[in-house]
Amino acid sequence: MLGIKKKIPAFKQVQVGNYSLLANGIHPVEGNLNFYKYYSRNLPRIAKYMEGKYPSFGIIDIGANIGDTVALIRSHEVNQTIYSVEGEPTYIGMLKQNLGLFKDVTLFETFLGETTHLVDGGTEVTDGTARLNKNNGSQIQVKKLDDLAKENNLQNIKLLKIDTDGFDLKILRGGLEFIKEQTPVIFFEYDAVYLEEQGENGVDIFASLHNQGYQTAIFYDNFGKLLLSLNIDNTTTIKQLYNYMRKKEGAFPYYDVCVFHKDDESLAQEILEKETAFFS
Repeated sequence: MLGIKKKIPAFKQVQVGNYSLLANGIHPVEGNLNFYKYYSRNLPRIAKYMEGKYPSFGIIDIGANIGDTVALIRSHEVNQTIYSVEGEPTYIGMLKQNLGLFKDVTLFETFLGETTHLVDGGTEVTDGTARLNKNNGSQIQVKKLDDLAKENNLQNIKLLKIDTDGFDLKILRGGLEFIKEQTPVIFFEYDAVYLEEQGENGVDIFASLHNQGYQTAIFYDNFGKLLLSLNIDNTTTIKQLYNYMRKKEGAFPYYDVCVFHKDDESLAQEILEKETAFFS
C-alpha cells in the first residue's frame, strides 16, 4: 500500500509568544519554541533587563525574518522603538503583515553587508533560512549598516541583534563606525559552518570589537541556555569555543553571543548575575 504524503500548506499561522504570525508552511519557529523551553527567549530578557539602565532606547533587528524577534520582545513587555531589517522577498510580505500587530516598528527592506555594493546572485529559502545562490543570474543590492544608519538618522540605538546565517560578521564590520558611535549591546549568531561558507575565520571580529571598546561577552548555546562569559581579549578561549562548533560535531551546533561595551560593564555584570540566577 502506497503511503499518502501530507501536503504542506504554502502559509500557516504560528504562535510566537503572545502573537499569531503568518509564516511559510515549513517555517520551524513554532516547533522550536515549543520543543526548546529557552529557545530565543534570551534576547527579550536582555532587552527587558536593559530598561533598568536605558528607559528609552532603540533596537535594530537585522535578519527580521517573519517578525518573530519583534513578537518575543513585545511579549516580554519591552515597548522600545524597533527597526526591523530584512532583504529576502519571501519574508518581506509576511513580515509586513505581521508588523501590523505592533506599534513603533519601522521596516527597512535591504540586505546588509561589509560594503555597499551589488552582489551577483539571489537568495533561496529553505525552512526558516535564506541562503545566497551566486549562480541564479540575478543581483542583490547590499548596504553597510553605517550607511543605513546615516541615511535614516538612527540614534540612541542600544541593542543590535544580527541573525543572518553567516553574514553576521560582515554586517558587524560594515557597521563599526555606527557601533563606535552608539556602543549598543550586540547580540549575534555565531555559527562556524555558515561563517566559513563566507570565508570567515570567526575569531578576528572579537579583536575588532575590542578595538571599539567592547569588553565582555556572554555565550549561549543555540537552544538559548547560558554557557559562559569571558573578556573578549581572551583569544585562547574564543578559539577553543570556535573549534568546538566547527563541522557541527558538538552537542549543539552554534552559539548566540552577547557583547557589551566597557561603558556598559556594570550592565553586563548585572545581566550575567540575573541570567545565572534565572538558570539556577
